[in-house]
Amino acid sequence: MELVPAELLIAAAHMAMSDHLTPSQTMTVVLRAIDHELRGPDGKPFNPARTAGIGEAIYAAMFGYPLALVADSKAASGWRWQSSIPEHGYGPAFQQSFLDALVDVGDLRRRRAEPAA
Repeated sequence: MELVPAELLIAAAHMAMSDHLTPSQTMTVVLRAIDHELRGPDGKPFNPARTAGIGEAIYAAMFGYPLALVADSKAASGWRWQSSIPEHGYGPAFQQSFLDALVDVGDLRRRRAEPAA
């Protein structure tokens, strides 16, 4: 059972890229698109944006490589992102953009949680 379709990541990545956003901004858009608590078939909640392998899955979505959300009994949430990307793909520059996106998403979460003045 695929709870968060790979198509959602691909669509968000392609939309952001077609708007000529930076890699970091593109990753922020993708993370925000899936940043929601879901319940798996076992009833346990998990957030696909905070699931192992999300960085590589975003890379795969951006550049047309296969990806899927799969059950993983060893993962804390019971799920992980699986993708097939080239070894050179998830390099230091992409990792830095991913870290920048995580900071942006964290800032957006905090602002959203703050009470309105």
